[in-house]
Amino acid sequence: MFVWNFRIMPKLKDQNKVEAIHKATIELITKTGFSGLKMAEVAKKSGVATGTLYVYYKSKEELINDVYVNTKKEISRAIINPEYLKDTFYDTFKAMWYGYFGYCLKHPEKMMFVEQFIYSGFISEVNISVTESYFEALNQFLIDGQKQGVIKDVDMEILKAYLQGSIHEIVKMVVKGAIELQKNDMHTCFTMAWNSIRK
Repeated sequence: MFVWNFRIMPKLKDQNKVEAIHKATIELITKTGFSGLKMAEVAKKSGVATGTLYVYYKSKEELINDVYVNTKKEISRAIINPEYLKDTFYDTFKAMWYGYFGYCLKHPEKMMFVEQFIYSGFISEVNISVTESYFEALNQFLIDGQKQGVIKDVDMEILKAYLQGSIHEIVKMVVKGAIELQKNDMHTCFTMAWNSIRK
């Protein structure tokens, strides 16, 4: 006779709780940094029981890595959107650039979390590989642009860092209230980005 063995059936995570945990983690890290993050504070801020939090994540490192991986996946979807695929490299690049800029303006805390995390020492080699796979289509798109002679033949990591860095710095100024970004400013920023990489 067949008997269910409930011990081998993993408990499914409540997606609403996961999202609340991730949101609380990012908000707390923004205030305290990675070293100051405490699981008890994450549980309290997210409204999730501490016991449940530890069922979902065995350690702070595991939690932070999961938040990072999920945030990078979210970012990749903001950039690599089928709707952005246009007839020309320029138009596709423009749509992708605006997609990422818009994401960062809407979620500056996530942008800064990812930026901080890369240099935190918490990231695992496995997750580096996982998150890099999310951007393979973007890498190939830029490589194709170089092969077609549309954009400069620059090392791919330098190219992406340059484009990303300029967006990040502008968003930080907006968050600080140093500038008030208008629609024509966005266009100017894009034009400068494009002119800096095109051949």
